[in-house]
Amino acid sequence: MRPHGKYASVNPQNPEAFAQCDRCSFWYNRTDLQWQAGWAGQQLFNLQILVCDRCLDIPNEQLRTIILPPDPLPVLNARVPNFAYEEQTVRITQYSGPVPKPSPWGAGPQMIRCLQDGTIPRILEFNTSS
Repeated sequence: MRPHGKYASVNPQNPEAFAQCDRCSFWYNRTDLQWQAGWAGQQLFNLQILVCDRCLDIPNEQLRTIILPPDPLPVLNARVPNFAYEEQTVRITQYSGPVPKPSPWGAGPQMIRCLQDGTIPRILEFNTSS
């Protein structure tokens, strides 16, 4: 008689086949092993691995395909904000630093400012005289 592991039982009146677990390699009765399942798309499929109760894994839900819901219906006569107007409004800028001496020709420190597309440069002049 062939030696068998501690998990396999022999019954002479009702003989059963032995099988080896594909993960832990212990010998079991073939009826005690189960097929391992895994996710593929939206359904489980057989991985063709016979495993014992200790090695049987619960299929991982992260491998399941995500079905996204449909997009919402569009809104009729939607009112989109006027972003072009808001981009061209004037912003307040401050010059915070040491007050420079005014030059003799009246030009002070200058900052160049333009729109986001870079087409309309504006020159801001800070007069230091009061």
